[in-house]
Amino acid sequence: MSIYEVKKLNAQENDKIVYYDYLMYKRGAGWWTGLINDDWHRPYEIQRAKYNASFLNNLPDYYFLGIPIKELLKSEMSKGRCHACAIALSLCFKEFEIYTCNLRNYTAHYNEKSSNKIDEYEHTFLVINNDDIKTVIDTSFGFITDINTYDDIFSIDDVRIISSDTIKNTDIYKFIEERKNIEGPTPESEARDDKEYQKYSEEVHKYMNMCKSYKNNQDEHLQDFFNRCLYRTSNSSCIWKWRCTLEFKYGNSGFIYPTNDMFSLRDDEFDENLYSPYEETIKENNRVLESYHKPKEETKTNYIKSKILRLASKIVNNKKLM
Repeated sequence: MSIYEVKKLNAQENDKIVYYDYLMYKRGAGWWTGLINDDWHRPYEIQRAKYNASFLNNLPDYYFLGIPIKELLKSEMSKGRCHACAIALSLCFKEFEIYTCNLRNYTAHYNEKSSNKIDEYEHTFLVINNDDIKTVIDTSFGFITDINTYDDIFSIDDVRIISSDTIKNTDIYKFIEERKNIEGPTPESEARDDKEYQKYSEEVHKYMNMCKSYKNNQDEHLQDFFNRCLYRTSNSSCIWKWRCTLEFKYGNSGFIYPTNDMFSLRDDEFDENLYSPYEETIKENNRVLESYHKPKEETKTNYIKSKILRLASKIVNNKKLM
């Protein structure tokens, strides 16, 4: 296990983090997927993890560039879009800080797992003051924790911070905030290319131009954040992909997050929300369920087999990426 994995698991064991994203919670509990994202495998050894369903449910029904924020923050939508999703989430709070930094432990973890090596893992997350505790809400990893635990897990450096007072005074943020109650056009209007969609498209391009052309000689990071980070993660291509994901989910009765809080050591065995459509995985998951009540030595043997299967899956996946 990488340092990042050990630190995160230790934080889970000590109830230092709580997941608000259900799929990331399941991964934290030990679930894993094969080469295909819907091929969900049960863990032979359930890890201690907690899921807070009320966080997303209690957020206001705001929109970021026409996209519902409650949906945008789910891992299916937020992956690779940390800069934009942190800004979207900030619309739900009066005071906050936006941290952009390098995650040193995650950089090392990434390089251990991937053949494509990186020098740093630049990342943005939101920090709020919760009962005088600096609290991190990470829209990519889908969990909430205190800033000290977060630093222990990821070992952050090259930290750059934008305060709520600073960013709220920019025309770009005002543009986003003024539209937080406005839902984007329906897929039908896009297909017809009617006035509703034309207006929306014009506003998206106006927003993109504002990000790209923003200048601030007194605050180089703020300028770079808008010009590069925010522009790269919320341009017209990103918005199109978000809209397609939403349309696909709603049009095909997509996965719905549970509305009840969960604790893996108590609930995971009985949680049947995730599944695999593949026969071999279904059989394996059934064997895993049976193993929960078998002697520990037999369970340990099955756990080792599961680790071998996961390793083989990752090796095959890496070869396909090369």
